[in-house]
Amino acid sequence: MFERKKIGLALGSGGARGFAHIGVIKVLEENNIPIDMIAGTSMGALIGALYSSEPNLKKLGKEALSEEWKKLFDYTFSKSGLIKGKKIEEFLDKRLDGMSFKELKIPLFVTAFDINNNQEVIFHKGSVAKAVRASISIPGLFFPVENKKRILVDGGVIDPIPTEILRKKGADIVIAVNVNEVKRKKPVTEIEAVVSKNTMSIPSVIKSASKSLQMMTSENCDADLYGNKADFVINLDLEKIGTLDFSKAREAIKKGEIKTKKCLDDLNKITGPDLFKDFLKELSKINNNLKKEILQK
Repeated sequence: MFERKKIGLALGSGGARGFAHIGVIKVLEENNIPIDMIAGTSMGALIGALYSSEPNLKKLGKEALSEEWKKLFDYTFSKSGLIKGKKIEEFLDKRLDGMSFKELKIPLFVTAFDINNNQEVIFHKGSVAKAVRASISIPGLFFPVENKKRILVDGGVIDPIPTEILRKKGADIVIAVNVNEVKRKKPVTEIEAVVSKNTMSIPSVIKSASKSLQMMTSENCDADLYGNKADFVINLDLEKIGTLDFSKAREAIKKGEIKTKKCLDDLNKITGPDLFKDFLKELSKINNNLKKEILQK
């Protein structure tokens, strides 16, 4: 009997730029492109978890715009990081109603990085909130997470756009969403270093870290997608949205929608026609079998 191809959606890291994932999913839904499984890293893991627990984009979009995300950042000064992460884990646990992975409506895979063992960790069991909390632990900003004698940080360190796990779990088609595309500028050469007093204001540690992370993540995403690991990549240039610029959720969502709409023709070539061809083949087989039965009678 006809079985359509399974589609996996890989949602990449990127902090506040990850709100664009909501816009991407909205367009996929509106155009009847199914999502059979999701893999997410960092903000991609957070959006993936919220959507997998309740595939209600209207509600998710409202939450993204109404939630005061920065109030969930429990800042501190510690050798472990600048944000404890306890508040956001409590928020996630409450929002997800303490769900485990097996209770999700769409299969989800969440990545993190074990800094002691230099090893990627992919969650598919246990507490979804705890897994997401580990996956968003940007090194230097968030406190790392301890889990079963592992010290875990942001999955984007090793796997910023998790495509391979979707292949391993049976996805026939993998769609990757990269929210970290940055237009590269040519290096400036032969600049003279001079000793002088500062005439420009020095940005805060948060702003400097945010911009640096954005550039490093962009490079990591390019490297991660090298070698056609995904069947289709939706690249989003959200350079003007900082990693911690959560006030720009609406802009990110809208840009996700606009770019995915532009990609629809190409997306349908991968997800639509192939599925339709397979359906027609199966229908033809059924008709031939029926004809044989009629003739035999």
